[in-house]
Amino acid sequence: MSNRNDSKFLLEYRGDGVYLLVFPPIRGESVPSPNDIIMELHSRKVENPDLNKVRKALENPGEAVLIAPPQQEVLVDGTCRVDVSRNKMEAYLFITPPRGGKPVTREDVNKALEQAGVKAGIDEEAIELALSMERMTEPLVVARGKAAEDGQPARIDYKFNPGGMPGKPKELIDGRVDFYNLDLIQNVEAGQVLAEKIPATPGVPGFTVTGEELPPRQGKDVVLAAGKNVELINDGLVAVSTINGHVVLQGNKITVSNILEVKGDVDFSTGNIDFKGSVIVKGSVNDGFTVKAEADIEIQGSVSGGFVHCGGNLKIKSGIVGRSKGMVVCRGSVYTQFIENASVTAEQDVVVGEAIMHSHVSAGKTVTVGGKGVIVGGVIRAGEEIQAKIVGSNLATLTELEAGVNPCLRLEYAKAKTELVAKENELEKATKALTLLKQMQQSLGELPSDKKAIVVKVAQTQAQLVKDMEVLKNDLENMEYQIAQSERGKILVEGVIHSGVRVTIGMASLHVHDDIHFACLTKDGSEIKISSYR
Repeated sequence: MSNRNDSKFLLEYRGDGVYLLVFPPIRGESVPSPNDIIMELHSRKVENPDLNKVRKALENPGEAVLIAPPQQEVLVDGTCRVDVSRNKMEAYLFITPPRGGKPVTREDVNKALEQAGVKAGIDEEAIELALSMERMTEPLVVARGKAAEDGQPARIDYKFNPGGMPGKPKELIDGRVDFYNLDLIQNVEAGQVLAEKIPATPGVPGFTVTGEELPPRQGKDVVLAAGKNVELINDGLVAVSTINGHVVLQGNKITVSNILEVKGDVDFSTGNIDFKGSVIVKGSVNDGFTVKAEADIEIQGSVSGGFVHCGGNLKIKSGIVGRSKGMVVCRGSVYTQFIENASVTAEQDVVVGEAIMHSHVSAGKTVTVGGKGVIVGGVIRAGEEIQAKIVGSNLATLTELEAGVNPCLRLEYAKAKTELVAKENELEKATKALTLLKQMQQSLGELPSDKKAIVVKVAQTQAQLVKDMEVLKNDLENMEYQIAQSERGKILVEGVIHSGVRVTIGMASLHVHDDIHFACLTKDGSEIKISSYR
């Protein structure tokens, strides 16, 4: 009987003894070492081997050399061993091939796994691979545990920029850079979602090859903290604003304020202001910049060529210098020291500390000028009353005062009159065009097809213009009636109304040719009544 070892040497059991045949090396392979053969002889339990004969066999590859006396071959079965790593996350299988005996079976491997305590993460394919190998040079991993997956930490998904807006100028389509709109304010509305908390996850348990569970670490929690004017809903997972205002992150708290304070001027450092609450400007609104707020605005400096849109009351500590382009629009009342070369519109009152000069001022209720009480140049309109001390100037500066009619109604009336005149002009042109076409038809007997189409189109335009004019005339009549019915208009001048001033109350007008002193002007029928100031 013989047994070949890895194609390098062969042991043959013959009647006269045990022979060793060392195969000549091929393809540059080395011959086995004496130790390799001695270890094999030991494992095969070969008795009384002659080591000198072993060396002779090594020195004469291809020649069978008698190395031991006659003896019965000892058959050695294959063996397997399973070792578990120190952390119990891997199990290693090592198989020793048989020496004439039985090979290792799957059942043998199962017993080895059981003896080693391996219960989980067994790799069936790896075991089959190990069983198919003629000889293993190193252990093979046949079971793997699974590490626990730690939970993800909680996080907050902010619906605004928690670090504040960058305030960088934007490049416009035409390549210019807009330095006026920096978008530094993060406006929010009541009920708006400001942030959502994504809860921490518990993680996924792992296991060892011995079946022990590896608990995961719970993800770290974070606090969604609500500051002023913010409430938490949905079990504390969602933060919403309770007011209109601007949102900021103060520390770890989300806060909404309905008052925005600008420390200095509104200029290139702040950009335009557009806010859903109230605004306090510690400085001035500079040329070309805009302040817009849905509630009150307080400006502790002046408005110089700027624009202000106020949803509440507007207080300007110094004054308004429009530079013939600045504009103020206010849904409440306007309070300021002076107005110069500006356009100011208020739905309630306009209260001025000293003077209104060369400006267009409209108030739904009253215009009052205290202190020096000067109104000179421009147009002043009030739905109810105008109060001043000096109106106009010695130079007969054109100054217009209108009272008793809501300025919006008067503007609508003027707009409708302008539109009616435009429609009348269009109708006149259409009528002339139709007349010319009819004359052409009489001359030719029949118009060309393109001219017929023009006749149809012009006739349709003419009919539509007539309808539009009827609507405008009705609107004008209604507005004239409202204006004529107004009896509450009053103009009070404690000092003098200079010549050159034009006064209108309702539909009644008066052009002042001689100075009027200490007077109260009201409407009396279709005339302006002048009585003593009271």
